[in-house]
Amino acid sequence: MTVQFDFSSLRGKITTAYVVLVAATLMLAVIAFLDLLFLERQVREGEVVSDLKDAVLEMRREEKNLFLYTDNEALAKADLSAETALAILHEHKQALAAIFLTTKHASMVEKIDSYRNQLHRWKLSNGERRSELEEEIRTIGHQIYLTVESLSTLERSMLEDAVQESQWFLLLFLMIIGLAIFVVGRQLKQVVLTPLKKLESRMKPIAEGRFDSMHSPSRDREFITFTDAFNRMLKELEIRQRRMLQSEKLASLGILSSGVAHELNNPLSNISSSCQLLIEELNEADPEQLNIWLKQIDSETERGRQIVKTLLDFGGQRVFQKVPIALHSLIEETRYLIEKSINHYSGKLTTNIPDDLLLSIDKQRIQQLFINLIQNALHAGGEGVTILISAVVCEKGMLMLPDEAVFAGEVKCATDNDMSVVEIMVSDNGPGISSEAMSKVYDPFYTTSEPGNGVGLGLFIVQEIVREHGGCLAIASKPGEGTKVIVLLPQGDMSDA
Repeated sequence: MTVQFDFSSLRGKITTAYVVLVAATLMLAVIAFLDLLFLERQVREGEVVSDLKDAVLEMRREEKNLFLYTDNEALAKADLSAETALAILHEHKQALAAIFLTTKHASMVEKIDSYRNQLHRWKLSNGERRSELEEEIRTIGHQIYLTVESLSTLERSMLEDAVQESQWFLLLFLMIIGLAIFVVGRQLKQVVLTPLKKLESRMKPIAEGRFDSMHSPSRDREFITFTDAFNRMLKELEIRQRRMLQSEKLASLGILSSGVAHELNNPLSNISSSCQLLIEELNEADPEQLNIWLKQIDSETERGRQIVKTLLDFGGQRVFQKVPIALHSLIEETRYLIEKSINHYSGKLTTNIPDDLLLSIDKQRIQQLFINLIQNALHAGGEGVTILISAVVCEKGMLMLPDEAVFAGEVKCATDNDMSVVEIMVSDNGPGISSEAMSKVYDPFYTTSEPGNGVGLGLFIVQEIVREHGGCLAIASKPGEGTKVIVLLPQGDMSDA
């Protein structure tokens, strides 16, 4: 398998850093191993010198016994120790050559040979000659001892230097390894952790539902590929969300159709009655009465036209566009569409909204928001439910929210907004929401309705519409005390009003 050092990819950078770190570690490990071999050789040389010194000391000790007690056994032992020293010199010539010069080695061998010869001559002599040989033997033995002592001192010094060098090398080795790990770790942080943190921060708006395209936090191929794939997914989610909103709107249209048919039936009946009277009394009725019937036909025709227009406006598919709209008028138009459902539950819808309260909103989407909230209140409250829609303008940071209000997402729309905020509350006197259900009300497809009576997208759709308008959504409810849905919307720019 070949290793490709591709610096345009994250994998290539990590592989390169790994290979460099491993290569540097192996190189330093080889150097450390060679240093340990050198230290081991120094220790072996020290053992040789120590053995040589022990042999020379034993030789001098037996020499002393020989001259004090004229002991032939001591003579044999002294000669044996000298022979041992000589054997060490011959056997470890190469090792000792690293400690002292070759000339000193030859001189040492020569002195030990001379020492042994003098011992043999002393053994064969007697009288005054022995005294002369004794002095010579002592002198040669002392010279041998001094040479060995200097050799031992030199070897010990070399060993200490080698150990000290090994210590410094070990420290340097650890520092280099630590520096390499630091450099590699820092590099990995720059190419991996830093882009991941940027990626995390850039995904927060997406987690809040803002499907903005995301830029790659790095030029590495993996991050670019991931970002491209993620942006494609966001685009697909946005398309699907729009389809879902439209599907929910079409579902609402299906529910509203019977109510609209009922609303149209009244003006059509009035138009039919007025036309019938006109046909019967056309020649007999006075002009003033005819004018009244014609005005009734015109009024009822306009009423039917407004109902159809409201339905078409709600069902049409338009581009999102915010315009200043009177909130009270919008609620009244929405009442046309939802009246049949309210009557079906024998419910009551009241409003407490100033006539001059304007909002910069997309009419179609906000109308869908109110339809969903009213339908939710009707389904939850059941027979005889009372629904109140109120609205008030709040200055920045001066919201009048219930203490138990639970927000969907963040509340920055209210706290960080420089404009005034309109607080819209849709409240009912239904059974309320349990604490267990409160944690799920914002989840898509969560519903407490019976199968076939809803798919649980009501509040989710409301949340998306509120988010589109830069607002936020909250719910306050306790079991047995009804439910309050609070919609906070920036009042927006009223310059076009």
